[in-house]
Amino acid sequence: MRRNTKTSAKIKKAFINLMKVKGFESLTVRDITSTAKINRSTFYAHYNDKYDLLKSYENSVLKSLSQTLNNNLNSLTKSQNIKVDDESYPVINLIIGYIESEFDLIKVLLTISSFGEKIKNILRQIIIKGLYLDKGNNKTVGTIPNDYAYEIIVSGLLSTITYWLSKDHPENKDTIIDIILKSRYLSPYDLLGVDDQFGNTIRV
Repeated sequence: MRRNTKTSAKIKKAFINLMKVKGFESLTVRDITSTAKINRSTFYAHYNDKYDLLKSYENSVLKSLSQTLNNNLNSLTKSQNIKVDDESYPVINLIIGYIESEFDLIKVLLTISSFGEKIKNILRQIIIKGLYLDKGNNKTVGTIPNDYAYEIIVSGLLSTITYWLSKDHPENKDTIIDIILKSRYLSPYDLLGVDDQFGNTIRV
């Protein structure tokens, strides 16, 4: 078991490093075994090919994230009934906390569009369950079709997380949580400080 764990760790490290340089399409099993310093037979004892390896990592992340949220579902639901100014929603703490624990792996997996769609599906379920919602301006309720509303919220959250992961010097967990939460209450004008930065004239 120890040998398998050690080998799996080598393969994972090699996969992450190679994905940053080559991307998945150009990645080969030979690249992985060479970088991990293992025999090809050792790799194939664990995985059928690079696609099986990718699927294994994707499933591991999605399953772990889902379990983390499901295991805390009762407390997450109860917390929505308590309104405290500037308090981080527990669901965001859980999501960002898990992402931080697998930062490098999730960073390279999100370069694959199909994985991004799978993450969006989890985020969409969170929103449908009401775990990432707060009352907004009731004058606009119902004016945007539900499919667009969900897409705007989910895509915005995923884009923020993806951008955070892509940075050379990403902010710490508490900072990115604060950014996500504050962004939910600000208009584009507030977010960008449009009047202060640009004035009222379009510049060419």
